[in-house]
Formats: sequence, C-alpha cells, structure tokens
Amino acid sequence: MTSDTATGSRDEPALGERPSAAPPDGAAGPAGSTGTAACTPWQLRLRRYGYRGPAEHLRVPLRERLVPPFRSAGTRVWTVLGVDPYTAEKLVRWSAWGAPLLVALFAGLLRFWQLGSPEAVIFDETYYAKDAWSLLRYGYEGTWAEKANAAILADPQRVPLSPDASYVVHPPVGKWTIAWGEAVFGLTPLGWRFATAVLGTLSVLMLCRIGRRLFRSTALGCLAGLLLAVDGLHFVMSRTALLDLVVMFWVLAAFGALLIDRDSARARFADALDARAATGEGAGRSGDAGTGAATAAGPAGGTARAPLSRTEPADAGTAADGRSGGPGPAHPDPARPDPAVGDRLRLGARPWRLAAGLFLGLACATKWNGLYVLAAFGVLTVLWYAGARRTAGARRPYRSMLRRDAGPAFLSLVPVAVVTYIASWAGWFATSGGYFRDWAEGRRGLSPDAVSLAGVRIPLPQVDLTWVPEALRSLWHYHAEAYRFHVNLVDPHPYQSNPWSWLVLGRPVSYFYESPKPGEDGCPADTVDKCAREVLALGTPMLWWAACFAVLYLLYRWFFRRDWRAGAVLCGVAAGWLPWFLYQERTIFLFYAVVFAPFLCLAVAMMIGALLGPPGAPERRRVFGAVGAGVLVLLIIWNFVYFFPLFTGQAIPLESWQDRMWLDTWV
Repeated sequence: MTSDTATGSRDEPALGERPSAAPPDGAAGPAGSTGTAACTPWQLRLRRYGYRGPAEHLRVPLRERLVPPFRSAGTRVWTVLGVDPYTAEKLVRWSAWGAPLLVALFAGLLRFWQLGSPEAVIFDETYYAKDAWSLLRYGYEGTWAEKANAAILADPQRVPLSPDASYVVHPPVGKWTIAWGEAVFGLTPLGWRFATAVLGTLSVLMLCRIGRRLFRSTALGCLAGLLLAVDGLHFVMSRTALLDLVVMFWVLAAFGALLIDRDSARARFADALDARAATGEGAGRSGDAGTGAATAAGPAGGTARAPLSRTEPADAGTAADGRSGGPGPAHPDPARPDPAVGDRLRLGARPWRLAAGLFLGLACATKWNGLYVLAAFGVLTVLWYAGARRTAGARRPYRSMLRRDAGPAFLSLVPVAVVTYIASWAGWFATSGGYFRDWAEGRRGLSPDAVSLAGVRIPLPQVDLTWVPEALRSLWHYHAEAYRFHVNLVDPHPYQSNPWSWLVLGRPVSYFYESPKPGEDGCPADTVDKCAREVLALGTPMLWWAACFAVLYLLYRWFFRRDWRAGAVLCGVAAGWLPWFLYQERTIFLFYAVVFAPFLCLAVAMMIGALLGPPGAPERRRVFGAVGAGVLVLLIIWNFVYFFPLFTGQAIPLESWQDRMWLDTWV
C-alpha cells in the first residue's frame, strides 16, 4: 500500500460548519490555546464520537484548508517490481490520468463485449429505441405499427414507421443520445445500445477523476471507478437502451463540474489572502484572536508542506480520519483569515458552474427527475461558497454568500438549465408534425387557475398569456398533459418496487428471460433440465449491501466530524433517491437507482479509505485495515463475476440460475 490510499479533508466543510482536520486532542493551537478551549460542554460530549472543536483546525495552513493538497503516490510498489527510480517517478506522475484510463478501459471492454446480445428488443427498449429512430427520420416521435419489433429484427428488416405523431411522456435528449448509435450502426440491438455503452464507460472515467479530486487520492478515486465498473445495475443499464443511464451521466458530469468550481473558487480566496499578506494589508485584520499562525504544526509537532500550485499543491499527508499524515519542512504561513476578503471578494466568471448548468439541463431534458438534482446541487454549491467565505475570514459568511454568490449561482444554473431544456426540443419546434405541436394555434392563452401542492388545491388568478408564442404555449400544454400522466401512473407491474427497498435490492427488474432447451441458444447439450437466459437489472449485491453501511458511516462523518466530502456524496445519494418517496403510489422501478449508483461507489470508497487507516497509524492497524479492505473489494469483484451470466443473458442450467436467486423477491 502506498501513502495514497487514505485521505482526509483539511478544508472547511460544506453541509456543516466544522472542519474535519484537527490535531490530536489537547494539542496546543496557534495562539497557545488547547484544542478544547473553545468547545462548549455539548461539543465536549461529542468529542467521544470524533467531533473536533472549532479552534483545532487552525494549526493547518490557511491555503491548505482552502485548497487541500493532492497526495503524491510513492514509488515503493514500482521499485519492488524492479522498475528503475526514474521510470517509477514518471509512472507515478502519469497515474493521475493513466490509472483512471486503465479502469475505464476495463469497464469499456466489459460493456462492449457481445453488446448486441441478446438479439432482441428487451424491456423498455421497445419505446426508446424506436422513438430514437423516429427522431432521426422526422425530428419527432412517429407512430409504429403493431408487431414492429418482429419486423425490425427480421431478415430482411422492415421499419413500419409512419409520420403520424405519437404521444410520449419523456423529453428528447436521452432518445437523441440513443439515436446517435443508431445513426452509425443502424436500427439494430448494437445500434440502439452503443451510445449508452459509451456513456457508461465514460462515467467510470469521470468517477475516477471525481473521486481523486474529492479524496485527494488517485487510489481511492480509481477504487470508486472500479466499483462502478463492476456494479451490476450500472453494467446492465450501460448495455440497454433506456434513459436512466443518460440521466446518471449528466448528473455525474454536473457534480464533477461543481467540484472543480469549488476548488477554483477556494483557490481565488487563497490567492487573495496571499496577496494581501504579501503587501502587509491582511496581517492582524482578522478580528478574531489567534486566527493566524506563523507556522502550521502537524499532529506530531511537525509542519505541513507548502503548496506548489493553485490546483495541485505539494504533498501533505492527510488520513481517512482527517488527520495530517506526517511532518514536513517548516515554513511560514503568511496568509490569515481576513474579513475584507471573506466578506467582499467577488469570484468572477465561473465557467465550470455554467457547464454544470448545461449538464443539469441535459439531465432534465432526459427525464424530469433531473429537476430534483438541479435543486439539490444548487443548494450544495452555495453552501460550499459560504464555507469558503467562512474559512477566508468572513464575519457573516451566509449573508456574504447571499449577497455575492447566491444570485450568480442561480443565474449560472437555473436559467442555463431552462434554456438547455427548451433547446433540446429543437426537432419538435422545427417541424409541424409533433404531438400537440399546433395545440395553441387560434387559442387564447390563459395561465393556470390553480396549482396543487401536497394534495392541496390552491386557486390562482388567471392572466392573459396570449402574447406568449404559440409554440411555447403548445409545449407547455404538452408538458401539463405528460405530468398528469406521470402522477396518475398507478397501474400495477410485476417488477415495480418501493424506494425503501432499493438499497437492499429488494425487487430487481427482469429485462429479458428465455428458457432454451439443451443444445439451443447456448444451453449446454448435456444439461439435464432446460436452461435459463436472463438479463436482470440487479446491482452487485455485495457492493450495494456494503453501501448501506457506507451511507451510515458517511452520515457519521458529516454529522459528527463535519466532513464536507461526506456531505457532498450524501447530497448526490439524496437527490437521486429521496424524491421517489413522494411517489410511492406510482409504478416505479429499482433501475431508477442507477442515477445515484456512482455516489454509492464514492461512499464505499470513502469507507474503505477509513478501513485502511491513516498513514501515521501503527503497522498492525494498517495491516488489518488493508486485509479487511482487500477482502471486501475482492468479494465485490467475485460477486460481479458470479452474477455475470444474469447481467449478460448467457444461458446457464436452471439449477445454477436458481442458486443465484438469493432472495425470493428476485424471482
């Protein structure tokens, strides 16, 4: 194990007010106070759970609290393998991108292997694969004849599609994504699954890089990506032409963009504080006693290393429990918290925040559950700004955030997402044959006379909206009808499930099932009974069940340790999962959970980082931690291999299929 395997947070948390980095209990703070001096009795009682007092973080240099350093992986592993020191150093430098690319390559090989199998229209591909082809032909969803699936799969192929508009209830981006693969490979199983396989592979690469930035550890980032690569639900959804994998991709991209924006914003604060300190303007202006320190003492009395750059500072060890990984060379820390910077600094243009607005708009333009993620991530990012201002010295960080950051953040996210969403309907606007396309023609436009909130009807005064273009009023009516369909979708389905059961995989969805006889469709000729071929949308059980414990661990880290990383991951899980509890009477399915599957992998990776222990822990502790973490990862990989036939529709003897039905609700 290198020192790159366990990291902690040194900067100000987001969804909480207290930092996670701290010296050992009772160590002297910068002003000579002890770590418990500023704690209330309630906070002192919480120390048994790992709570750190408000003054204990001050021993970490201010720049490192704003922009935590990336861990530098050691060369010991490469030298043990016989690699010369120069080459080992180059490999370590390349690992920041090289290791994630290798994990993504592994994920891609899995996802593209026999992608066209089963050669059938499985589950809801019967809607989205055909709608995608219709978008290519007409720019809107046309009408398909009965038994169109058989005609599409026949040889020679027939495409019984008419230009008569068809009523669909999902926005077009996901179907345009599927259409991209069909434009290249035709209306075939390979064609309509190709784009989702590409997005599934790229999402693994993104998660590796996101995990690296979040944990400041290449190893933990790649571990999160590897876990996603071997997650059965993500794997199956990457090989199926459904919309939810597309939503997941854009949600994950938005999270990564906001994470980069967070680092960039905090680097601006650090630079501004350094500049004021260099000119002597910021020294002693904090207004809080003891907020600046001449040196930053590490846990053992050492000092942390100075950062090299704004985005990837020098190596400074941090551990899974948030403690410093070891001493470094002594250096002055000229920057001090300064209200002039914390309260007044304008962050300027935020291109990555604009990108997040674009990505969230694309998520909403795939399925409407992206709206909840937009709201959650909007709250998350402004809380990050408040935390940065507090660390920089703002006396009233939340008021400063509301004055300086909330408005620009809203404009970067919501209007950009709205414009992106409307633009996604370009094919519907550009043609005249789409469903409800001319509904508003010749009609007077009136605003709604009431809205329903939590089942309560609230009357509203009506306003004349005839001035709104007819096309936009027609689109609004289309959406009102689609929303009415969604909220009233209560028809029972054999594979529907309640969101309470999703984390434990209570009711997976069978996308495809056949029972070939011996010697047919891959069924071994010597099979005593018939075989089973199934594509089951089931998360890798060991991974998801471990994620249940990981979520509990992150709740502890967030609530008691005020770890911003735990709060960020939990925000992603909550945004993708909790809204479905509002629609428990609806017909909903387990595969909707793929939207937050990457965040579960981040949670498990963070928990494994804690199992490994901090770099300064005793060797015995590190060994036991490494063994436990290794066993867990190997169990997850074995579990994926064991269920692989059910993820890919391979024919296996019926007894083997029954052995894999671990819960009665899986049948």
